[in-house]
Amino acid sequence: MLATAHFIAQTSATGEDLFLGFIETFNLVIALVAFYFALRILPSISRDARKRSWLFLSLAAIAFAAAETIGAVKEIADIDLEVFYESTEAVFVILFAFGFYSLFTSEYSEVLKLRRQSTVDDLTGLYSSAFFHAYLQIRAGSLRSAASQLTVLLAAVDDFDDYRKEFGKQESDYLLRKVSGLIQEEVGGNDVVSRYGDERFSLLLAKDFNSAVKAAENIRSSIRLSCSTFADSRIGRSVTASIGLSTFGRDAVSADRLVRIAAARLNEAVARGQNQVYTEEVDMPEDFSKTG
Repeated sequence: MLATAHFIAQTSATGEDLFLGFIETFNLVIALVAFYFALRILPSISRDARKRSWLFLSLAAIAFAAAETIGAVKEIADIDLEVFYESTEAVFVILFAFGFYSLFTSEYSEVLKLRRQSTVDDLTGLYSSAFFHAYLQIRAGSLRSAASQLTVLLAAVDDFDDYRKEFGKQESDYLLRKVSGLIQEEVGGNDVVSRYGDERFSLLLAKDFNSAVKAAENIRSSIRLSCSTFADSRIGRSVTASIGLSTFGRDAVSADRLVRIAAARLNEAVARGQNQVYTEEVDMPEDFSKTG
């Protein structure tokens, strides 16, 4: 009876040792894998976040090594170091958790930043040209009839290159932000405004042709009045804008052709003296000759 009890006790102790050994090995593997992925992610985040994450993870590695050393000494020398071992393991877990929290929150912030940069222009806060084209494709593709209300409007600040050469980048950036704000004031909640290029802006208006022309004239007039030396002392010289537009159904039924016609009309507005909205027919190259 005593022998059986002794055998059971030995078996239980052996099983417990095996289980604890398995847990320690598993923890080691998890830690190594986690460190591997951490090293892969670290180069992709900002320098300050990288330093902070690296500090926590380095301290966690030191704590992990100390815990393993204490555990080995405890087993070899048969010294009661359980309190030190558990404390060091707890420090490792805390530092490791902080390191990974810092790492992944920083990575998430970087992803959000990149996603925002792909859809929003940093200078003006407007949508980017990439977003404009993607959204236009969706809107044009969803329209079913020529009676649907959708107009593409392209606007450009007249003689912007000369303005930038004369007054510098800082004042030119101020002008672009002011123009973008004036455009936004003239559009509705269902309209989309984006920065199309250096001094160009693109708009998707949920309007028919006549309403869109009126909106374009309001934008042109607002820029002419507000971007003058009388209205704003920071403006180096009075500025105007030229605009071209095209309407779904009336001018084209494909996103690409809508943009090209609006761009051609914008160029015509500039060629005819600037500071105007041009809506008449324009000569298109051969590859635009087909409707839609």
